[in-house]
Amino acid sequence: MRSRTLLLFAFVALLGAVAAVLPALATASEAKLEVNENCVEPKWPCWAAPGSSQPAFKTTVASGGTVMFVDHGKEANIAWTGTAPTCEPSVPVAPAATKTGWVGKCTFATPGTYKFESSTLFKDFYNDYTKYEIVVAGTPTDATTSASGETQTEAMLNGSIDPEGSIVEYHFEYEGPGVTGKQSTPTATLSAADFTSHSVSTQATGLQPGMTYHFLLVASYGGKTVAGATTQTFMTHALAAPTAITLAAEVPKETEATLKGTVSLGGEATEYFFEYGTDTNYGQKTAKATLQTSGGGNQGVSAAIKGLTPGTEYHFRLVAENKHGSEKGGDRSFKTMATPAKEPTKEPPAKEPTPTPTPTPTPTPTPTPTPGPISPEPELAPLGSALVAGSLKLTAPRHGSSVSGSVVVSKSGAGGRLEIDLIANSASLATVRHKKSASTVIGRLVRTSLYAGKVSFSVSLNAKAKSALRRHHKLALTVKITLTPLHGAPVSITRSVVLHA
Repeated sequence: MRSRTLLLFAFVALLGAVAAVLPALATASEAKLEVNENCVEPKWPCWAAPGSSQPAFKTTVASGGTVMFVDHGKEANIAWTGTAPTCEPSVPVAPAATKTGWVGKCTFATPGTYKFESSTLFKDFYNDYTKYEIVVAGTPTDATTSASGETQTEAMLNGSIDPEGSIVEYHFEYEGPGVTGKQSTPTATLSAADFTSHSVSTQATGLQPGMTYHFLLVASYGGKTVAGATTQTFMTHALAAPTAITLAAEVPKETEATLKGTVSLGGEATEYFFEYGTDTNYGQKTAKATLQTSGGGNQGVSAAIKGLTPGTEYHFRLVAENKHGSEKGGDRSFKTMATPAKEPTKEPPAKEPTPTPTPTPTPTPTPTPTPGPISPEPELAPLGSALVAGSLKLTAPRHGSSVSGSVVVSKSGAGGRLEIDLIANSASLATVRHKKSASTVIGRLVRTSLYAGKVSFSVSLNAKAKSALRRHHKLALTVKITLTPLHGAPVSITRSVVLHA
């Protein structure tokens, strides 16, 4: 059997005297942890509960409980990294030196999270068995807060709970007219067992309009009910006339539209319809429809209308009514889409009549004129150069990896294609010098549809050339600029530059 070098037993005993004075405290529980030797093999994890193969990085005890540490042969101490409990002198609490063969306990009188480290335990890139937590649970507290969102038949019941490290369940109880005895909402579990206050809410339905109701938040933990919440009251809204809000219309076609709005029912079944027309006298209305309270207090409504005149402005409004009264929503307007104009039909071109062949007349001899000097035909002026001579400017910035410049394109080069190539000796790019070398393109830029005038450019080195520049700290290259005009032969210019890293 493998030796176990460090054992941690967490014992929390129920103290009768304390329980008599503070009956609201949770019953103290007992937790036990063992620290094994190597902390690596699955069957021998560090800080595991007896019989478990999973590490226990956190354990929970009740307020007033104790944790007993027992060391059987491995040098160890306890380093509290925050609030520390009260420990017996036999417990080596850092900065005290590690030691072996010690037994002692620490008492946790105040609820909270206590963190400690045991630096002699196992830790690597994937696992850290040196840091642990002891959560000391206190007595949860709760409070009933004001209701919200009241309607004629519903209300949102609200409260808050501070779990003090315990797992807390809760529900609301409410009573009033139309409710037989006390009604309870479904039980829910608080999402966290920490030391922070959490807001909780539940919807109450099936209420009666214009009535007062009482409600209370009920929270429990460990079989005990949390004391402290007080009863609150709220009143549902009385039955009333509906309210109507007219919303913007949708106009999908030249002769159709969809009218929209929202209705607040006032707690009763409500009828609604839309009035519409070409002015605020309206003159037309949609069919009536009925809204039931089961659909909610506020409901969106709509009605489609057809047979409208294209390109015409219309006004409309929503009207809602129940047995407590009626209300007309505000006026809105929309304009139908105009009918697209039709293009005139093109007549096919008339066929030209077939000409009647005319007999060829017999040519009349013309006397031969006296020979004179022959006038030469006019010659076409040759195109000027596509690139203006001397206009090329180059810039090779220090610590840069690109070549920038400009060139002026003449009118004869307008509309043509400009190609700029950066050319280097392949030997200068290699990591090892070779005797044989050839030219290779290390950057290229192409522009088409040129305008006459100054053209600026910037050409970057490719990745291989950038690497060679960083490696050799300088790179000699040739810039070749070729302009191919729409008419005429291509024109090329070359220049040599040196880039420095």
